[in-house]
Amino acid sequence: MATYNGEAYLVQQLDSILKQTYTDWKLVIRDDGSTDGTLGIITSYIKKDERISLICFGDLHGSACKNFSQLAEWAVVNNRGTVMFSDQDDIWKQDKIAVSVAEINLLEQQYGADIPLLCYSTFQFINEQGIELPQKLQLPAQLDLRVLLNENHAWGCTMILNPAALKAIVPVPENAVNHDYWIALVVAGLGKTKLIDRDLILYRQHTNNVSGNVNNMSFAKRFNRYVTNQDYMIGPLAANLKTVTDFYSRYKNELSNYDQKIVNEFIINYHKDFSHLIRTLLKYRIFKIGFAKNAVYFYTLLLLQKKVVKQLNSIP
Repeated sequence: MATYNGEAYLVQQLDSILKQTYTDWKLVIRDDGSTDGTLGIITSYIKKDERISLICFGDLHGSACKNFSQLAEWAVVNNRGTVMFSDQDDIWKQDKIAVSVAEINLLEQQYGADIPLLCYSTFQFINEQGIELPQKLQLPAQLDLRVLLNENHAWGCTMILNPAALKAIVPVPENAVNHDYWIALVVAGLGKTKLIDRDLILYRQHTNNVSGNVNNMSFAKRFNRYVTNQDYMIGPLAANLKTVTDFYSRYKNELSNYDQKIVNEFIINYHKDFSHLIRTLLKYRIFKIGFAKNAVYFYTLLLLQKKVVKQLNSIP
């Protein structure tokens, strides 16, 4: 679990983990310099349950991605086994660990423990007060690079990774757009993934979340946001492309010939111009899920492709 100034909801999350039907777990927490009551809450729970611990590891700070990256490296260094990631403000359903462990074990039986494996689940949105929201996201039954080149569909807080996957993902690049996108790319490229088609967490939405807030995900709101503030998407698109580029640079020799070709052409033609990029997207069917999302995405690329490449070149 990565924490930072999470006192508002941390107790609910910790309690939900303590109530799991599967009890053979250990919770390792890394705090990123909280200035509120987060550390006091963690300390009280450490006294309450010996399965909970607080670590001080690594020198990367300043974002959830860096915090989770350091946790993943700690787990590899300390030979930890199957790993799940926990946000500080969600609520886990009581059978989250039990169901996740059962599913990852089935994948290991099918493909072997030496292959990077990842399971990810669906989830139920809740608001800041914990009230369930009606929106649902459509997620693919498994991840492949054609889908992931455009956007991630596996949330870190829903993931379970086997030890081979954990070793494959580290180190997470400091400038990765987020840890879950990096993890999804790596395991989809090198191993196997599977959707657990069952809501295993209550995923809390915050009003200060802009693009990630479920209330901003409709076609109308996406289109209005991009049209009225086109440059808003330059940063996120450049960060995504940088993450894909870093992934390809590190793992290209481990990809299948087909995946290597897809990712390579995507990166090369993204840098050329919109016409080359759109032909690549159509050729390999590199689409988002849903017609409306693709319409907005293609329109955004038409407007911003050159600016995205320029922004990417400024990222160290």
